[in-house]
Amino acid sequence: MILATTLFVLYSAAGWLMLRSVIKPRLEPLAWAVSLASIVAHSDAIVRMVRINESFSIGLLEAIALLAWTLGVLACLISIERQNRVLGALLLASAAFGAVATGAGHGSVAANVPGWELTAHILLSMGAAALLFAAAITALLLVFLDRRLRTRRIADLPKVLPPLDALEKVMFRLIGAGFFLLTLSLLTGFVFVTNLFTQNLTQKTVLSLIAWTIFGVLLIGRIRFGWRGRSAIGWTLSGFGVLALAYFGAKFVLEDMLGRHWG
Repeated sequence: MILATTLFVLYSAAGWLMLRSVIKPRLEPLAWAVSLASIVAHSDAIVRMVRINESFSIGLLEAIALLAWTLGVLACLISIERQNRVLGALLLASAAFGAVATGAGHGSVAANVPGWELTAHILLSMGAAALLFAAAITALLLVFLDRRLRTRRIADLPKVLPPLDALEKVMFRLIGAGFFLLTLSLLTGFVFVTNLFTQNLTQKTVLSLIAWTIFGVLLIGRIRFGWRGRSAIGWTLSGFGVLALAYFGAKFVLEDMLGRHWG
């Protein structure tokens, strides 16, 4: 409980300071210091969580905690560019809520120590989820800006928000990077995970492939037909919704409702 509260406070403070640093540059050093402190503290907690039983099988809460850590790292990378710090602040705030799950799970002990193959698969999966989550958050920001512009409420837009075109470019960069990692994640899953269809992984695999297809179609539409605006936002949110079901929805149903497990 103390660990979860500490991480929540650190990430929340980091997000607030990162947001304020856009209009108050003197807060920038403090924002970076708190952000890095959050990641370091969270990294130590995750290492302890994974290593506590030497061989550890990640459950739902452990997966959420790991995703939160990945979001924190991604937020720092995104926030290097000042105009993207609003998005970085939102990701740090999301990491704050996800970090609450750190240490709260009851992951099961695996029969064998996970090799580098499974570790790579998990890291690629979390990286893809974090990038595509960030893309979904960017899509929601685009919805917010678009509605303000359509209702001619431009004057009261927060000064910290970047231009619409800049946000859209960031969204597609995130989707492109996330799609690449998702592709690698699926490939490593098919190559390295043995007995794929006998380990309660069918639902996760099918949903992940559907999400991969949605993002693939979106990227092709962007490159060949210049898709943008509401259609691009809709595809982005739909793709991440399916991916969230694959990574977390299927895991919740399997573990909490059916009492089964997959790593």
